[in-house]
Amino acid sequence: MTLSRHGKVLALTMATLGTSLLLITLFSLWQHNNIMSEVMRNIAGMPMHESMMFWMSAPAIAASLMLIIAAITIILTQQNRGDISVVGLNDRERMVVDYLIMRGGVAEQREIAKGLGLTRLQTHRIVSSLRNRNIVDVERYGKTNVVRLKADKAKQLDLSSP
Repeated sequence: MTLSRHGKVLALTMATLGTSLLLITLFSLWQHNNIMSEVMRNIAGMPMHESMMFWMSAPAIAASLMLIIAAITIILTQQNRGDISVVGLNDRERMVVDYLIMRGGVAEQREIAKGLGLTRLQTHRIVSSLRNRNIVDVERYGKTNVVRLKADKAKQLDLSSP
């Protein structure tokens, strides 16, 4: 299981527990108010304080809402987690990053151009943009460059640097 899968399981569990707790609390509150209304009607002169049980249930309601909100937060952060290093990339930059991922995080610049059907100038501009945004490292290798996905970006994408 990947971390994101654990996050989804955690979020699903928290959402289920939060929803269950909320439903049980609200049902108990409703049931208590119905029973107490009957009892209070039978006792002369006793006022009915329906809000008293609500305030006793408020901590359980708050806890269930916190569980549900935490689950939603986990789901939203997990959805964006895989794209942490590639947020805001244009289509061609994303293609280069995806190509690097397929190649284990490293490729020669001319291989990128050939593999993606780009010109050398287009590839140079895309790689320069990625380097300026601290997504890749570029090393001179003969008449070409070796483009390497940064180690911290590779870890975020569950890659190991070759």
